[in-house]
Amino acid sequence: MAEKSATEGLLGHKATDTAITVVEMTANTDFVAKNEEFKKLLHDLVEMADQNKIDSAEKLSAMSLNGALVSENVKAMAGKIGENIGIKRVVRAEGDFGYYIHFDDKQGAIVELSGVSGVKAREIGKDIAMHIVFAKPSFLTRDEVSPEAIKKETEIITDRLKTDPKNASKPPEILAKIATGQLNKFYAEQVLPDQAYYKENAKTVAQILKDSGATVKRFVRFQVGVI
Repeated sequence: MAEKSATEGLLGHKATDTAITVVEMTANTDFVAKNEEFKKLLHDLVEMADQNKIDSAEKLSAMSLNGALVSENVKAMAGKIGENIGIKRVVRAEGDFGYYIHFDDKQGAIVELSGVSGVKAREIGKDIAMHIVFAKPSFLTRDEVSPEAIKKETEIITDRLKTDPKNASKPPEILAKIATGQLNKFYAEQVLPDQAYYKENAKTVAQILKDSGATVKRFVRFQVGVI
């Protein structure tokens, strides 16, 4: 009998002025995710990950808790409750960063920055993190989009143009320009700097960052049960 997929769970986090650690723990049902034992274990794992500067689920699972491996603690809870429980991700950021964790502890983002520091980094980072939770970008730069994905999207656009009566009779060079424009829309949906800023749609995230003097070095988006 196949295990039910663990599409529920919670994000646990601990943040200081110099670092943040996020642990994503999953379960089959939201009922279990709200269980006090589940939340207590998540809290303990966050504390352990933070104290030991752990940055992966594998490293955390290999730590010792209550006289046994963390992985054995998780397995024991899964057996007791009767659900598929697991540590999905552990992410840590240090230095200049901002973050946002939604009130339900199911969505969030961490943004590592350069060009700004201290309170300004926290404020800008939080704003960009909130944008990331809202707009759900997949990439930090256009270069991160695979050639295969670009080729596939271009083929979809080209096929759509060929079957559109308004465009079918246009010269190939015109269709190529239209395709390039529509590919830019694809980037505007998927690539963080290209996206319209959620607070001010007339500006892109790239413009907001430029105005603030900040550059995003890395971002991590969390959505329990999805990523």
